[in-house]
Amino acid sequence: MSVPRADALVLFGATGDLAHKKIFPALQALVQRRALDIPVVGVARSGWNLERLKERIRDSLEQSSEGVDAAACAKLIGLLRYVDGDYQEIGTFEGLRRELGDAKHALHYLA
Repeated sequence: MSVPRADALVLFGATGDLAHKKIFPALQALVQRRALDIPVVGVARSGWNLERLKERIRDSLEQSSEGVDAAACAKLIGLLRYVDGDYQEIGTFEGLRRELGDAKHALHYLA
């Protein structure tokens, strides 16, 4: 029996320090290796929007030891979606379901 391939990555805590310092540079590295080509849905309770999260990712990559790979960064940004909301509210998860679209096998990471 084969294991289904993940068709989306959900990153809870997408606006936090761990994501900024470690996760975003790691995601850029996965894009560089052609190992990440699925939607990346950031979820957080920050009052942000998608544009603010994109700025945070660019800042993260600029500050990382790996630096910004313009092509990989652009692809990562293109894969990005964002849901803002409280984890105790059903509306947050309804928004997540909408952003996941047709995804059936999302991989979840709690940063």
